[in-house]
Amino acid sequence: MTAKVATVGPDTPLCKVAALMSQSRLSCIVVVEHDRPIAVITERDMTRLASQLLNGDTTKVLRDTMSPQVFTLNVDASCNEAVELANAKRIRRVVIVDNKGKLVGVATQSDFLRAHAEELEFQKANLEVTVTERTQELVDVNLRLMDLASVDPMLDIGNRRSMDEEFEKMTERTRRYRCPYAVALIDVDYFKKYNDNYGHQMGDDALVKVAKALKNIVRRADRVFRYGGEEFLVILPEVGVEGAAIAGEHMRAAIEALHIKHEFTTNGILTASVGITEENIKSPSIKAVIKRSDNALYIAKSNGRNQVYSFDATENI
Repeated sequence: MTAKVATVGPDTPLCKVAALMSQSRLSCIVVVEHDRPIAVITERDMTRLASQLLNGDTTKVLRDTMSPQVFTLNVDASCNEAVELANAKRIRRVVIVDNKGKLVGVATQSDFLRAHAEELEFQKANLEVTVTERTQELVDVNLRLMDLASVDPMLDIGNRRSMDEEFEKMTERTRRYRCPYAVALIDVDYFKKYNDNYGHQMGDDALVKVAKALKNIVRRADRVFRYGGEEFLVILPEVGVEGAAIAGEHMRAAIEALHIKHEFTTNGILTASVGITEENIKSPSIKAVIKRSDNALYIAKSNGRNQVYSFDATENI
């Protein structure tokens, strides 16, 4: 819409209107009375009026010759409404008024085309934003699905699948860079008796608390997994057997500190045994490192449970 519109009153002399349009190179002038549009005078109208004057017409002011019909739209109308009105009435300009009927501006075909182009650009931009948002949503959903596929749903720690993937990465890293890592295998002591005595729901609750305790006590770089049943496995990157043994003792103490009642243990609370080993950087093997940690765990349990036992990478098991 063109807001700056030349206006004249209905009693303006035709010669003055013609001069104004010529000097200002206007394509139209809106005729207003009491601030309300009552007609539109175009170049074509002025050509016709000039011809009439040359033929002896005595018309001197606009009121005597203008058509009283003017097509208006409210300023709140849509561009589509303006286009529909222009097409229906076969006019090139639509006069825009406010809620009181006073002149606001004139919308021309050029304005319609520009508004249409802007609307297309707006829709295109919105579409691009929508596509970007939907794409990000799909990425987020896929990441979430990947997380769900690699996390134990009850304990909120890594499952066997993610554990295997982590072992592959750690073993490859050991081969390539000679970086050590250690493994802690943790087994909740007398857990079958706990389940049989307190019920499986209480057993699940206890495992959830143990998993949370392990996540809270390990380093950010360490990864906790559910190895199976009541067994947990922790991978400790860039740690040798001595450091891992200290970490294992912290894990054991954290589980004991939960003070979960278990009447079938020596001290009357839930405890855990921990088997520790480190990877052999000269000949890394996932199978071997798990076997050593499992054997270390067996010895910890055989020695009375609720303790940590460790094997270094050079010991043959």
